[in-house]
Amino acid sequence: MILRREISSDKSIPYHVLTRAVEGRKIFAKEADCLRFIFQMYAANIGSPAPNLHRQDIIKIGRALLEGKEIPKNLIEKLIIVQHPPLVEILSFVFVVDHNHFLFLPNVENAIPKYMQKLNGGFAKYFNLKHGRKGVLFESRYKIIPIRTNFQLDAILRYINIINPLDIYQPGWRENGLKNEEDAFKFLNRYQHSSFPDLFGKRNSKILASKELIRKYLGKEIIESREEYINFIKDYLKNKLASLHSLLLEE
Repeated sequence: MILRREISSDKSIPYHVLTRAVEGRKIFAKEADCLRFIFQMYAANIGSPAPNLHRQDIIKIGRALLEGKEIPKNLIEKLIIVQHPPLVEILSFVFVVDHNHFLFLPNVENAIPKYMQKLNGGFAKYFNLKHGRKGVLFESRYKIIPIRTNFQLDAILRYINIINPLDIYQPGWRENGLKNEEDAFKFLNRYQHSSFPDLFGKRNSKILASKELIRKYLGKEIIESREEYINFIKDYLKNKLASLHSLLLEE
């Protein structure tokens, strides 16, 4: 991929964050739960969900956020108690079955711990109530690693947007290789619960950071020369899976 200037010189740097559900629980197996998580991602960043939420409203706003549609102000006011400016900028994300990955750019001091506490706590409360369970839903400590070099950045973008979604498309592909690279690429564009359709497809969701920040931290080529990235991804799929660097978190 095209090398960008080293990002470690910036005052703020991105962070890769990984959270797992306890006991390998399949918390992202149902569409309604996934859309609720999307809503929670948005709400936790600026405040907290309002009381007495209705399921259909949440599904509606979660889908609208993914599709990049304008959210009516009266609906935002109805569903979210806005308390502060965004804690983090979300540069990339994915959630699959029992865990999630994020690439965050913090906006304030201790932004990531604050955001993760609100995100995981709010979703756990919803999930436990809906599914009639008690206790913690996520492992107590999430994993976090600063991204300081272009090598790390390129690797983590592949890890979040390609490797994890393909685990859904074809379980065991990491060991056995992909059966059909073209179908795999099409799946990556169809899989809605990652930032792949935003960064490499035509979607423009309301979840990700602005194009200006994407350009600054992920590289202008990802916005202006997307075709080169797409060709890189297709070549990557043909070659199965490059070795993961030790700087990445182990799954």
